Order: sequence, then structure tokens, then C-alpha cells
Amino acid sequence: MQEEENKDLWIRFLSGDHAAYSRLYTEYVQILYRYGSRFTSDGELIKDCIQDIFTTLYQDRHRLGPPPANVKVYLFVSLKNNLARALQKKSKHEPLGEDMNPFLLEPTVEEHFIDNESNRNQQKLIEKILSVLTPRQKEIIYYRYIQELDFDEICRLMQLNYQSAQNLLQRSIKKIREHFQKNFS
Repeated sequence: MQEEENKDLWIRFLSGDHAAYSRLYTEYVQILYRYGSRFTSDGELIKDCIQDIFTTLYQDRHRLGPPPANVKVYLFVSLKNNLARALQKKSKHEPLGEDMNPFLLEPTVEEHFIDNESNRNQQKLIEKILSVLTPRQKEIIYYRYIQELDFDEICRLMQLNYQSAQNLLQRSIKKIREHFQKNFS
């Protein structure tokens, strides 16, 4: 869905159009679920957090402002924050840190149904190459190259300034190149 369509849906939703609200939910529920599975394997928790986002949106629609610059990024940020709070509640005795809940770039259940042998071989090679990255490096690679987000959106999601995001991406690519050249030359 194009961003202009998203903004139009958002405006219609804010004005009380139930069909627009339903369409936003329908368009994003699977995308959000797959995104949430990058942070936790607890499918029920992901579903609950997505439901909370859309329930809160509906209840607070009269207080929401103009459409966000990018609806998908807005929903990603909301889900990431909801998941972080939920995971922190779930493990009250352990602090929630980067190591406790790393960003997962491993394939989701849907992605395991690749039936072409060359795709499986490519996937194994990609996993091997990405295994050298830290969770934050995997996360920025995911946002930039899989979700095709721009740096402003990545900065918002990862709570980084622009230069830090650029540096992290460049270090990630450099690390992949170094590992690739060392192990595959």
C-alpha cells in the first residue's frame, strides 16, 4: 500500500470511518506479526501487543493528530515499544537488556517453506554471513535492506541519531565483507 493511501486511510479512520480502521488493521496485522517475531518467539504475546496497539488507536482516535509521516514506521515503533514493556513485565526479576532480547534475523515460520533448493542454499549462506553480526547490526540490516526504510525512519525505530545509524550500517557491511572475504576466498 502506498504511503499516500495510508495517510488517507488514517484521516478517514480519525474521522470515524470504521472501514478505514478495518483496512489499516487488515493491511498491517501480518506485517506487524512478522516484525514482532524478530524480537520474540512468543506468538501470543505478539498478537496481544498488536491487538493493544489497534485498541488504543481506536480508543484514542479523537486525541490523535494528523497522519504520521510513515504509518508503517509509526506502527513498528508502537509494536516495538509494546513488546519491550510486555517482555519487561514478563521477566520482572531480570532487567531487559539488548542481550536478553536480541533482534532476530533468523527466518520466521513462513519463511521456512522455501521449496527451491537454490533458495535454501542462498538462505544458508546468508545466515552464515549474518551470524557474525550483533543483534543491533542485524536489526539495522533488516530495516534498511528488507523493510527498505530510510535513515530517518531507522533512527526513530532504533533510537539513534543519523550519524550513529550510518556508522552502524557501515560497520555491519564492513564486518560482513571482512568475514566473507576471509571465509570464502
